[in-house]
Amino acid sequence: MSGRGGAAQNPLQGDFGEMWLEAVAAGCDILHGRPHTLDLEKADVELTIRGEFNGTYNPTVKVQVKTTDKLRRLDNGDFSYDLDMATYEVLRRDDHSIRRILAVIEVAPSGQRVRLHREGTLLVGHGRWASLEGSAASSNLTSQAVTLPASSTLDPDGLREMIHTFGVRTSTPVPAYDPWGEA
Repeated sequence: MSGRGGAAQNPLQGDFGEMWLEAVAAGCDILHGRPHTLDLEKADVELTIRGEFNGTYNPTVKVQVKTTDKLRRLDNGDFSYDLDMATYEVLRRDDHSIRRILAVIEVAPSGQRVRLHREGTLLVGHGRWASLEGSAASSNLTSQAVTLPASSTLDPDGLREMIHTFGVRTSTPVPAYDPWGEA
């Protein structure tokens, strides 16, 4: 069960994951919103930290959010998720002007996503994120298992690490050129 497509038990599950990420970002004083296009570029939520970091003013990433009740925990503590091939192919590209991140939100299989407590409202779920930029091509036809590091949390520290690592400018590789070489 993931995202908006397919035969998800709850067609609003994908929207819940996106709103969950936006609520966490808002609680961390991180700007958040929807990109201004249809989901043709595999980017559900745009996250921005205001100010300058490592020479980049307002570092930004675009996040593709998947929501599932079947996130697998690996023996080493990391997580694994079967990502559809169309999304995998877009997220593994290394030429986006604004870099892409995959975030996977796991919700309880029971469908309980919100709990009311005396102290406030609790959004139930947890998530991890990963950059697939530069990942190898796959010959799979329907899905690709991707690893989400246990340390890549969707909390204040994890979101800031995501944006500070992938939202800042990077240099463009320049091919070697010898102006004095033979013609």
